[in-house]
Amino acid sequence: MRSLPHDSPDIQRVDIQRMPFADDSVDLLLANHVLEHVDAPDVALAEIHRVLKPGGHAILQTPYSAKLHATWEDAGVDTPEARLQAYGQEDHVRLFGRDIVERFAASGLVPRVQTHEILLPGCDAVRQGVNPAEPFFLFGKAD
Repeated sequence: MRSLPHDSPDIQRVDIQRMPFADDSVDLLLANHVLEHVDAPDVALAEIHRVLKPGGHAILQTPYSAKLHATWEDAGVDTPEARLQAYGQEDHVRLFGRDIVERFAASGLVPRVQTHEILLPGCDAVRQGVNPAEPFFLFGKAD
């Protein structure tokens, strides 16, 4: 697999809250560690649902805490230092909790969440850089 530089013409940078793609036009959308950064994740999730083709999939990996009953965000946590302390990274604006699947599904996305081990059997966790025991946040759009 070839790795593309960030400035490659093959990579298109878009605002996930206002994607320039037609409705029902994307087979697979990958948002790896994106939704913890955006101002309005519900808007981003609605956009993901809008652009996915029926039968399409979205991989929406994001940090989350299984200890939190609900996603935690607070507009008063507004400095890099406070965000680091609250969310674990200076530029995060929330920490998703156990309501993550329900919250993502509220946009119309169909949860297909399992562990990496179940969804990616035979995956070399070290080589692929995944934790085989953590959830693989896979969602689909109904046909």
